[in-house]
Amino acid sequence: MKKLLIFILLLIICIISLCNSLKYKEGLENIYNIAFYTCFYGTDDNPAFAIPEIPSDKYDCYYFSNNKKMLEKLNGTKWIGIYDNKLITNNPIESCMHGKHVKVVPEDFEVLKHYDYTCFLDSKLDKVSETFVENFIETHFIKQNYALLLREHLFIKDNVWNEYNESMKQDRYVQEKEKYKKYINNQISTGLIETTDKHCQCGFLIRNMRHPNITEIDKTWYSHIQECGIQDQISFFFVKQLFNGSIYPFKETPFVEK
Repeated sequence: MKKLLIFILLLIICIISLCNSLKYKEGLENIYNIAFYTCFYGTDDNPAFAIPEIPSDKYDCYYFSNNKKMLEKLNGTKWIGIYDNKLITNNPIESCMHGKHVKVVPEDFEVLKHYDYTCFLDSKLDKVSETFVENFIETHFIKQNYALLLREHLFIKDNVWNEYNESMKQDRYVQEKEKYKKYINNQISTGLIETTDKHCQCGFLIRNMRHPNITEIDKTWYSHIQECGIQDQISFFFVKQLFNGSIYPFKETPFVEK
């Protein structure tokens, strides 16, 4: 009788353990078809040569780079390295421009175009909250019909020239200052305006890859970057005006609380 009770007790423990394990696995199942991704293009001494914290344990997380040493550094992490065969250069402007393609037009990349949603994060950002991304997809893509979500700028407001002036504090942007001024004036001459009530940061982007306008938004922005230069917050300032109803700037913090 005692042995039977022990057997029954062990059986109950095993069943409880199995149930907990199944619940854990269920919690790790992909609720949405999302890919997180970041990128780095350039030489080893580039300040952006960094690996951010993995934003998700249950969704695919890709790291695009033309630097094989960076891809080797990903070994032992949960990032999926993707080699992008672009020329490595010491020129920071050229390297930055290489990265604009995957950042702005993920649908051009075979590994990303099959996802329903993508989340781009700059490699220098704090740890992104997976739950935040899931909640915003549900709220703004599924229950509403936005194509692109990104954060309002924390301190640059109102006018594109404020973004331009702030940019002049960084050497790589100073090198293209005449290009930026020409671009801004060209956009104003077409009827777009130099003011906004919601200026955006472009280091964190959540895309609805199945939205009918997303490819047009992405291709238009990439075309504007070719004209403007690497300061994509200046070019996005005007692109946003062209697709205002499809873009949602938010104020919330998308990072894991420390």
